[in-house]
Amino acid sequence: MVTTSNKLKFRTDLEKGVLVTNFERRGWTRATNEDEWNVFWALPWTVKGRIFNPDSGFRLSDNQILNHFPNSDELCKKDLMVKNIKRYRKDLERENTPLAEKDELGRYL
Repeated sequence: MVTTSNKLKFRTDLEKGVLVTNFERRGWTRATNEDEWNVFWALPWTVKGRIFNPDSGFRLSDNQILNHFPNSDELCKKDLMVKNIKRYRKDLERENTPLAEKDELGRYL
């Protein structure tokens, strides 16, 4: 939640000096209440296990952002991204869509 002074509030679950220093240099203040923050710099397992856990019932408000989202490693880790792109290509081939067309050497167009 934005304060009356229009300063952003941050929260973090790790104490990295460079992170906190940069937030404070921007004039942001540390959120004292667990749910009154605008930016939450969280570890991946915090996002998956606590914030987006179906049992918590927590939902982000329009003015809250996170540095991770559930299953972001499926896109951020190269090996998993390649696996998902290959899976997507196979799905496109099964559907006979133009995106799955290949040239004479077998490369996707």
